[in-house]
Amino acid sequence: MADELNQSGSLIQGGFASGTVDMNTRFYAQAPTRIDLAGGWTDLIPFTMETDGFVLNAAIDLYASATLTPQAGKVVTLQSAHAQQRFCLQSVLSETINGLSLPEAIILRVRPGSGYRLALESQAPKGGGLGGSGAIGVVLVGLLHTFAGKHLKSYQIVDIANQIERETGIPCGKQDHYASVLGGFNFLRCHGESVVVTQLNLSNEVVQRLQQSLLLVYTGDSHFSGEILQNVVDAYRSRNRQTREALSALRRIAQEMKVVLCQGDLSSIGYLLAENWRYQKHLHPSVTSNRVEHLFEIAERNGSIGGKACGAGGGGCLVFYCPQEKKKTVAEALMAVGAPSIRFSFDFKGLLIRSYDRGAPSF
Repeated sequence: MADELNQSGSLIQGGFASGTVDMNTRFYAQAPTRIDLAGGWTDLIPFTMETDGFVLNAAIDLYASATLTPQAGKVVTLQSAHAQQRFCLQSVLSETINGLSLPEAIILRVRPGSGYRLALESQAPKGGGLGGSGAIGVVLVGLLHTFAGKHLKSYQIVDIANQIERETGIPCGKQDHYASVLGGFNFLRCHGESVVVTQLNLSNEVVQRLQQSLLLVYTGDSHFSGEILQNVVDAYRSRNRQTREALSALRRIAQEMKVVLCQGDLSSIGYLLAENWRYQKHLHPSVTSNRVEHLFEIAERNGSIGGKACGAGGGGCLVFYCPQEKKKTVAEALMAVGAPSIRFSFDFKGLLIRSYDRGAPSF
C-alpha cells in the first residue's frame, strides 16, 4: 500500500458533531509495537527531504491498548498505569500541545462530541525503543475517531498520530505508526512526508526460524528518545560528515535485509544487524552508553552473531541474532547482569478496534 502527501492537517477535528451515543457500548482498541530491524532513523524529516529513506521493521505482540467507556457531559477521564487525569473539553484550548504527553495531546486535538472514560495500557517497557508511543498514538487516534463515528483509512491514522506526536516536540518518523496499523513485516520507502509501504510476504518457516533466533532484552535503562533524536537531527543539519555517511549506510542495509529476508536466507541477518548497529552509533555519541556496550560484549562472548539497539538507542531494548543452540546461553548471561529477555511473537493483525456491550472484546 502507499500513502499520498500528508493530509493530516485537514483531518484533525476541532470537535465532532454530537450524535446519539449508546452509554452501554464500550470501545476497545489494540495495536502492536515493533522491532526496527534495519534502516531506522532514515524515515525522519529532515533526512527524507533530501533523499529517500528505507526502513525495515516487524510488528510484535507487545501491545498498546485502550478501553473507552462513554459518559455523560463533556468530561474526559484518562487513566493509565501512572496517573489519572480529567479534562473538560469545552474549557480547554488546543492550539498549543508542545510539551504535553502524547495521550493528552491527542485527547485535546481529536474531540468526539461526548465525554468518556479512557483506560490506557502498554505492554512495552517505557522508553524501550519499541515504538510504544507510536502504538499509543495509533490506538487513540483510531479509537476516538471510531467512537465519533468517523472511519479513517490506514494512512490517515498514521498521518494524524504522527503529526500530533511531532507537535508535542518529538521529531519522529512514520515507521512506528505503520507497523502498529498494519502489523507484519514492512519495508518503508520515505520521501518527504510521503511513504510507500511494502508488506513482505514471508513464509511461515522463515518467520518461525527468525523468531527462534532473535533475542529481545531490556537493558534496565529507559531512554528519552526525543533528546537523542534531536541530537542526530542537529548533527545532520550542521552537515556532520560522519552522521550523513551513517544515514546513507543505514539506507543500504535496510535494502539488503529486505532481499535476504525475502529469499529466506537468514544466515546474513546477524551480520546485517551488527553493521546497522555500527553505523547507528556513528550518528551521535548519545546513541550508545557504557551499559549498552557492556551488554553487547557479553552477548558476543556467549555466542550472539550480531545485534542492535532498538529505536533511538541510549538504553531501552536490544535485539540479538543468535544460533538457536546459543540463544539460551546468551539470554542467561545477560540476565545475570540485569538485562532480562522479553518473550515476543510477531504480530500480523495490526490495529484492531471493537465495540461491545458487556464482557470483554473478542478478536
